[in-house]
Amino acid sequence: MHRLQQSLPVVFVRSLLFYGLASLALMPFLIVWPFKRASRQAVRGLADGYLSVLRWLLRTVCGIDYRLDGAEHLPDGPLLIASQHESTWETLFFHALFDYPVMFAKKPIFSYPVFGPVARALGHIPVETGGDAMRAGFRAGVAAIKDGRRLAIFPSGTRRLEHSEPQAGVGVLYQLAGVPAVPVRLTSGAVWPRGSWLKYPGVIEVQVGPVIEAGLDRRDFMQILSAYLAD
Repeated sequence: MHRLQQSLPVVFVRSLLFYGLASLALMPFLIVWPFKRASRQAVRGLADGYLSVLRWLLRTVCGIDYRLDGAEHLPDGPLLIASQHESTWETLFFHALFDYPVMFAKKPIFSYPVFGPVARALGHIPVETGGDAMRAGFRAGVAAIKDGRRLAIFPSGTRRLEHSEPQAGVGVLYQLAGVPAVPVRLTSGAVWPRGSWLKYPGVIEVQVGPVIEAGLDRRDFMQILSAYLAD
């Protein structure tokens, strides 16, 4: 994806307008839904509505849209989605693109107003450091898959534009879960940069790679995944 040319003052104004309208658009959802008592189905329904509003605002105000290629590679049923991680965009819109997969999220997020109750209701998994905490997170991820959910993981960890080798944890999850995996490449960081609130116009390309069948040796899986994400 190539970022479209636009002067910085225009980007600044459009980004500011986007955040203001996105905040206003959230108000009706807060009014109609008591977060702490909402069922997962209710959360998903309201999240669908708000994500649709956000996509419309990104497209009309900021000039940002996305294109999904390779959706035919997605098998039915439980699945491990191993994706590049370039910005906050994918933590929002992967819900709509991939049927609300379970994700790992930093533990403090679960104490945030609005976002914390949403994360809990959608079944997301808090991440803590330390061996026992990480093993508990893996067990929770595998349990979600065994329950029929998809699990999305960002193997490179923190958001970054440059390629980095997938962390070993994704290989552990792949072996423990015993389900197929799909690698995902994307270009969100060019329009929604890490560490900046500015939004630049362009089309985010999301590319789903060929399915990696279950049961491979962990090293073979990691090699296939790394080669696709680095391409």
